[in-house]
Amino acid sequence: MQKYKFGILLAATKDSAFTIGTLLLNILHKMPNQIDVFYIVQDGFCDLDKRIMQEIVESRGGGGGGKTRVC
Repeated sequence: MQKYKFGILLAATKDSAFTIGTLLLNILHKMPNQIDVFYIVQDGFCDLDKRIMQEIVESRGGGGGGKTRVC
């Protein structure tokens, strides 16, 4: 199992995909290249929402590889 130095856990309902996406953008804007991993726990994001969140983190350089796990 890979260990990360700094990660952020976000929890959301299926209705808050836009809010979580906006939060990802804001965090990555204020803390560029400092976040190693985002974990997002949710109860029903669609596959498109999950893919968009992954692309946000990858394109904005989310730190050590820009990993996002949407569970």
